[in-house]
Amino acid sequence: MPSNTAKPGILALAWPSIAVYLLNTLSGLAVIKIVSDLGTEGVAAVTAGTRVLFILHALMMGLGAGATALIARAWGADDRQNLSLYTNLAMATGAGVTLVFSALAITLAPLIADFFGLVGQTRSNTVSYIRWTQALSLTFSVNIVMGTALRAVGDARTPLYIALFVQLVYLPLSAALTYGWWGLPNWGITGTAIGTAIGFSAGCVIFIYLWLTKRLAIPCMASAPGRLGAEFRRLWHVAYPAMAEQGVVQLALFAFLWLIAGYSTEAFAAYGIGLSLLSVTMVIGLGFSIAGSALVGQQLGAKNPEGAVQVGYRSLKLAVITMAFFGALAIIFARPLAAMMIDEPEVIRLTVVFLWCLGLAQPLLAVDFALGGALRGAGDTRFPLLSTFCGFVLTRIGLAALVKALGLPVEWVFATLLGDYIVKASMVLWRFRSRKWLTGYL
Repeated sequence: MPSNTAKPGILALAWPSIAVYLLNTLSGLAVIKIVSDLGTEGVAAVTAGTRVLFILHALMMGLGAGATALIARAWGADDRQNLSLYTNLAMATGAGVTLVFSALAITLAPLIADFFGLVGQTRSNTVSYIRWTQALSLTFSVNIVMGTALRAVGDARTPLYIALFVQLVYLPLSAALTYGWWGLPNWGITGTAIGTAIGFSAGCVIFIYLWLTKRLAIPCMASAPGRLGAEFRRLWHVAYPAMAEQGVVQLALFAFLWLIAGYSTEAFAAYGIGLSLLSVTMVIGLGFSIAGSALVGQQLGAKNPEGAVQVGYRSLKLAVITMAFFGALAIIFARPLAAMMIDEPEVIRLTVVFLWCLGLAQPLLAVDFALGGALRGAGDTRFPLLSTFCGFVLTRIGLAALVKALGLPVEWVFATLLGDYIVKASMVLWRFRSRKWLTGYL
């Protein structure tokens, strides 16, 4: 275990995390490409099924935020017993949440397809895709929880290597099972789902093997039964607000998309294209959030609150510089980027407007990602939930609904995201500067 007085390596922890999420983003596009030859039925099924899987991913990320606060603090305090205990509890909690979620998703798959307005073969494909991906979703959750635990102790490379292996397994296998390559069955969209599930299962097996054979930084030790109840409550105390925050984001996003869709198909397409183009900066912000969260927790575990504060500010500086740079590029090259994605003039025009808005918001997003991650690493997961509710729900959705009621053009709806990020960044910055997050949460 490294010395607790070692200088936090924000970039060393951030870049592998960024790489993992970039891999996931690119693999998602690759799956769409794989099923594109099946026609719109295949693409629609994967899109709807992936949205369900993404909700589970968001819940596991929320659980991971709470687990990071406890695991990183135990690591910083050189407390191997608690390090193992909190990892065990995070794994068990993730398994429980996943099993309940998957059972509901499998049962309600036809209703989910109906919610998206899918009919005929598209509906059948969607139900099949949801059920097969959810059948082995426990392995998906293990990958997320174990990756989060390792990042909390400063090992971001092992999750990256395993994520890369998972992509190398499931993308070719999904394609082969979709179209019957290499003598494998031709299962269509069901094969795509099964290939995905097998890929994540392979990653899960590697994680568990390395953990049980004590080849990871996190020890595999038996936990004292008498402590499990109290420590589970401690974990849940910091995890459920982060999970609730992810739920608020997902519901608010659906509401915002519904408002935009009410204008025109062109507006809806422009929003999707613009968000996809700037997903790289979102991933960068998430990487700094994860790094800041882990390192703040480690510093607090080492009884070094000033070190935790400095980690937050260093993470903020790096995030603002990086994300502002990409935001400026998005503004400067907005039209060529939009034209690269589509050749419809109205969609291009609206995409340019959206890129301008989102480009201007990048420094604000950097504040939210970096300092929000620092707060979660200290166990203060309730305040980011509050800031998300005030920013996304009250400000963005509220202003967007007002704009639409007044009959203003959709460009004004796009601009409401600036209000959202101003509110969130201001609240998170105030909270961080107040230093109230340093004590009393764990």
